[in-house]
Amino acid sequence: MVEEPEGERINKRTEKLPTTSQEQLSQLTAFTQSSTFFDLLNGNACRRSNELVSKLGALGLRYRTEGSLLELTDPPIELDVDWVSRQLGPSVWIQYDRVVDSTNRIALESLSHGTGCFIAEFQSCGRGRSGRKWISPYGDNLALSLVMVVDRSIADLSGLSLAVGFGIVKALRAQSVEGISLKWPNDLLLSGRKTAGILIEVDPLTSKSTKVVVGVGVNIASFPQEALIGQKATSIGQGSTLSREMIAFIIIKAIENALKRFVREGLSSIVDKWQEVDGYAGRQVDLLLGGKLVTGKNVGINHAGHLLIESHSGLEEFSIGDISLRPSKNENE
Repeated sequence: MVEEPEGERINKRTEKLPTTSQEQLSQLTAFTQSSTFFDLLNGNACRRSNELVSKLGALGLRYRTEGSLLELTDPPIELDVDWVSRQLGPSVWIQYDRVVDSTNRIALESLSHGTGCFIAEFQSCGRGRSGRKWISPYGDNLALSLVMVVDRSIADLSGLSLAVGFGIVKALRAQSVEGISLKWPNDLLLSGRKTAGILIEVDPLTSKSTKVVVGVGVNIASFPQEALIGQKATSIGQGSTLSREMIAFIIIKAIENALKRFVREGLSSIVDKWQEVDGYAGRQVDLLLGGKLVTGKNVGINHAGHLLIESHSGLEEFSIGDISLRPSKNENE
């Protein structure tokens, strides 16, 4: 593990799954490739069994029963990956899986050729910042990881999640997604509630070359309750009618463009524009840093991607650790 620039999770490698988790993943993968699962997706009823109920529960799918039969309450529609691939063209290749443990893990372990994107309908061990788990039912939302080799060392990647988040917000706003903004360092907000998260992990290939994996989880059709994730959430479907395929295309292109721009320019091109996308720009905030609480005015970021807070002690900057940012309880809203 190396230092975590402005709250980004930077890993050289990810841990392997325990044997029991690997077995469960294999069972879920096989189930999503079975004729029973396809029948359920097509709205057909199947014979109820404890095993079937268990697998549907593991995938977060809701169902109803009538006698000995079972059918999905609202069968999900799987992503049209071919459409997304056609829009992207040859610049980005896609690997699509129904079930994986983590798209980030697979992307980190992939061969380093070109720019690739790993997309899954369901992650059994989807990860967020600080070891948090990404929670999403099968086929409801969007889980993807884009991998690219960049000509920069790990030390030169500070602020990358800000550049990626900035690019995604700008791209979604260009498609009339109203109320979308950022919470430093890597949460996307819709009307002040979390609707997506960014997790960046890296693997140094040489002293000047790094494999970068940008994982993004987006709530599109559903979102977890506050009790599960510790903050209020919402889905992007509350502010947009864009299809899941279109959102995937927009986000993949935005990440690709943001990475290329970052390699050329670093953060210099967005520092002065940061407040355009900052959901807490100019507001009084509470900043939690371990056991320390800092209260002050959010005045933006610097060229290292550090958060700047104007407090009673003067202008302070924050960069490393498990940081939680939220509107101050003393702020009148």
